[in-house]
Amino acid sequence: MRFNLMDNVVMRALSKICDMVFLNVLWVICSIPIVTIGASTTALYTVMLKLVRNEEGYIFRSFFRAFKENFKQSTLIWLIIAAFSVVWWVDFRIAGMMGAGVGEVLRIIFLIVAFLLLSVTIYVFPLTARYENKISATLKNALILTIAKLPYTLLMVAVVVVAVLASLWNTMMLMIALPLWFLFMVSLIAWINSYLLRRVFTVFEQNEDDIEAGEKGKSTEENK
Repeated sequence: MRFNLMDNVVMRALSKICDMVFLNVLWVICSIPIVTIGASTTALYTVMLKLVRNEEGYIFRSFFRAFKENFKQSTLIWLIIAAFSVVWWVDFRIAGMMGAGVGEVLRIIFLIVAFLLLSVTIYVFPLTARYENKISATLKNALILTIAKLPYTLLMVAVVVVAVLASLWNTMMLMIALPLWFLFMVSLIAWINSYLLRRVFTVFEQNEDDIEAGEKGKSTEENK
């Protein structure tokens, strides 16, 4: 019995690892045109949010269905974020050329803006994957969650920033990190964040349950 139990645990773990590698490679390939990064990330989180709840089905089919269904909205969101990022980078570089006093204040402000921009980016694609909403509402919800769920936000931002900075530490680290990013690093980050997002999204799910309970209560009273 123990051997059977261990075999099942090992097989499930190996299956999860294979799914994550497969998803990572799909994400990389579908993100190559650059403009499709948003759709690829939404598709990745569509599958990953199911994986962490042990609801996974056909990885390939689920990924491409989500990619197709969310392509337009995710691409527009990605282009908006990319445009804001370019503007931020230009302004940050200009602030660096200014004098010590004003330049330092502006750089601090722009670092706060960078934190908000990265946080919104982390939230917005899982929100698109999980809920149907307008672009403006999705971006608004991402910003609200950034502040309302700050401890979770800090954890998810830390995961991304540490992984990127560690990869860029030096040339040797970069050479080691590149194949890891191609094989599983993106999926690993999405997997960690998806576990945290399960708790974050309870805000919306509780609201939905309350609304449904209220509607049932109204219908019961009307029937009486």
